Amino acid sequence: MARPAAPGEQRDSSPVAEVSSPRPVRAGSLPDSLLPMLPETAAEAFDSPAHYFEVLWGGVRAIAFIEQGSTRLIDRYGREILDCYPELATLARHLHGSGHVLDGEIVALDESGRPQPSQLRKRLALDDSDTGHDDEAAPVTFQAFDVLYRDGTSVMNEPLRTRKSMLRQTVRQEGALVVPDYVEHEGVAFFEAARQHGLAGLIGKKKESRYRPGERSGDWLAFPVYRKDNFIVAGFTYGGPIRRKPRASGPFDSLLLGLFDRGERLHYVGEVTGGFEDDPNKSTLAQALDARTTSECPFAEPPAIGRLVFWCRPELVASVRYSQWTADGRLRFPLFEMLRPDVPPRSCLLPRKPTA
Repeated sequence: MARPAAPGEQRDSSPVAEVSSPRPVRAGSLPDSLLPMLPETAAEAFDSPAHYFEVLWGGVRAIAFIEQGSTRLIDRYGREILDCYPELATLARHLHGSGHVLDGEIVALDESGRPQPSQLRKRLALDDSDTGHDDEAAPVTFQAFDVLYRDGTSVMNEPLRTRKSMLRQTVRQEGALVVPDYVEHEGVAFFEAARQHGLAGLIGKKKESRYRPGERSGDWLAFPVYRKDNFIVAGFTYGGPIRRKPRASGPFDSLLLGLFDRGERLHYVGEVTGGFEDDPNKSTLAQALDARTTSECPFAEPPAIGRLVFWCRPELVASVRYSQWTADGRLRFPLFEMLRPDVPPRSCLLPRKPTA
């Protein structure tokens, strides 16, 4: 019986691709932007000799364009974000050749190499502030798990097994650029190891899969330890006494969450009461809420809360964990994780069919 795989262990039996000498790349040969390929969600972990299994990092998805010694960093919504992570401007130093496009995630890690949401939360708070950046406070790495262009030529139609080989031989494993390991065959054991190590989950990718930019494909299947998504913060409840005047900036009891439908109407999906009690950034969150209070309910249908509610303009996005969707379209056991100033509110959409 094969022993359980541990996070970070690589078991790779695929052949190594033949690597030619880097070719000169003319400036401007890369596309201006690409949207990332996205996974479907699997009901449970599985074993498969046809898949690679990778860690779900839970970071900021981004595509890096490296050409003629310069770097462009585009998030999953097509926006330039290199100014938010200036330490990643030197990615070209860690690559052989030029004219490369890498798909990956921006992640804050602890000393043992595990993703640290609390450190990423600090960095996102810095990126959303008007006080500038403090790279030493929450440094990040770019975890590159795919290569889309190599030496100025698209390799998206190559199977993933070939792209993985190309990626390993294109990247120098040092500094802020890392190629994460993966496991073959043993998805169930790897998933259990990820759960025990407190990781977010795994993603299984077919070895023969082609890269489909901007598409959500069943060739990639995510199986998270817990469910997590981004939601609009459209209101909050207040634990203090009811006043006729607007309240002073201070504590709050819960956040009211919503998602847009395809017609851009905001729908209430639940109330989160936990996850921010001991958050050192709670005062910052309270200030952000106060700055967006409004007398008008932003929801298409006002929810029946039964307590004093302060409505907010639908501008803040929060990452929230939850166990499942209820039959009436509400979140069960939601838990606040962090604000996501990097996520556009209009990208937070109702699932076409919430899954229990």
